[in-house]
Amino acid sequence: MRTFALFVALLALSLLLAAALTYPAWLLVGTVSVEPVHRVMNRLAMLIAFVGLILLTRRLGLSNRAALGYRLPSAEFFRQLGIGWAAGIALMLPLVALLLALDVRQIKPGLDGDLPPLLVQGLLSGFAVAFIEETFFRGILFTTVWRTAEARAAIVAPSVLYAALHFLGGKLRVPPEQVSWEHGFQVLSRLFERYAQPLALIDSFLALFALGILLALVRLRTGAIAACIGLHAAGVCTIFILRDTTSLNGAAKLAAIVGTYDGVIGWAAFGWLAAIVVAFALYQNQLSESSSRAS
Repeated sequence: MRTFALFVALLALSLLLAAALTYPAWLLVGTVSVEPVHRVMNRLAMLIAFVGLILLTRRLGLSNRAALGYRLPSAEFFRQLGIGWAAGIALMLPLVALLLALDVRQIKPGLDGDLPPLLVQGLLSGFAVAFIEETFFRGILFTTVWRTAEARAAIVAPSVLYAALHFLGGKLRVPPEQVSWEHGFQVLSRLFERYAQPLALIDSFLALFALGILLALVRLRTGAIAACIGLHAAGVCTIFILRDTTSLNGAAKLAAIVGTYDGVIGWAAFGWLAAIVVAFALYQNQLSESSSRAS
């Protein structure tokens, strides 16, 4: 777990360095366009973390295809990715149907002409997010923990971090003429403001944690992240389209089941994902027992 702590420390150091360098970076970006100071700080932190990630993975011997989760031949990789995508859509549809049936989300009128571009945007954003996040969480971090601890830790630890990072904030609106060195640290101080009210995000946190567990189990089962990418991309795409084609009905009796994070991921999603995790874990155990008896 010490190597896992190194990656957490890398993320923390990236945020600190970005906060310290936000002002000069904002001035540099300002020669091209005027951007909010929090956006500059967030992008700078991502850039620093990306460079640090490359250096650290090479140092730890994690920059090979197997460690990253890409050890499969191309044909098999894309086959598993497609299966994961189809399974992800199939798993999301009951949740979407439930939210629509309970009137928690209502379809917006006049969407016919908007659907094709939304589908394309959903696909692009889904796969972009999935490739990046799965390579890091179910690729690098999963391998890192698995090498130094048991499989259970490799499933749980990255999933906790995966869920936790979704609630980072940090928006800060400052008139351009007033931006100074201190504002990078002000953005940093606001990153965890959502955690000041943990009960307001516990449902979404648990839902994302359950999703992380499911993806890690798939990684463990398949030995690669192809199916994880498909599953993840399908979920992001479905949520993207659902949020753009429907509106949240706050007056619905069961509106609370979607939480406050994005109007979709809440108690309903947690219950559904938890049920899938249990079913998948039981299925894996049965396969293991059958394999043991056969040998």
